[in-house]
Amino acid sequence: MSFRPLLKHLPDAPYDLPAARLQKLVELLEGYGRPLMLTSPKTASRLGLLRRIVLVCLKNTRGQVYLQKHPASAPLYAGLWDVSAIGSVFAGESPIDAASRELYEQLGVSGTRLRLIGSLPYTDNRGTSLSASFFLAGPSPAIPVPDGSRMADVMFVDQYELEGLALHQQEMLTPELIWAVRSGWIFPRHGGQFLAG
Repeated sequence: MSFRPLLKHLPDAPYDLPAARLQKLVELLEGYGRPLMLTSPKTASRLGLLRRIVLVCLKNTRGQVYLQKHPASAPLYAGLWDVSAIGSVFAGESPIDAASRELYEQLGVSGTRLRLIGSLPYTDNRGTSLSASFFLAGPSPAIPVPDGSRMADVMFVDQYELEGLALHQQEMLTPELIWAVRSGWIFPRHGGQFLAG
């Protein structure tokens, strides 16, 4: 009589699925932020289930941050200015790898330094629960090449300009971008004050 183990030995990857399949799924999280199950990003958004995303702000060598403006037809934050790149963390992917991938896919920027600044659990205006990892990328000499179908406009802004928008024209910015500015995650705050204040 031969002995057969009840459990199949898994490689280092947490899921026994082909990589191509994993790149189309996101992890739903339980209340403590641990992976619970896999689903498509569309299903996770539709059901408002907790999942991971990344928010990336790209800085150039002059210390300016690159912002994108959502098109008027966008289902979320239509016409508002936002961080440089946003995207889902796919199953089995680390947040830093997701940030690097999104920078390349959305802006054509690769090989730039990424720093995790913080995490922000929140619910967007559609009721979707998200755990966002916020990254600063750069300083980068690369000129972003955005996908014009995904954004209405783009611009580089310095600290004074961005803080001025966050203080005086909040209706032009996404809540995540306002949070990042107020928290000092994009530009350090000196003595707790905005330079533009």
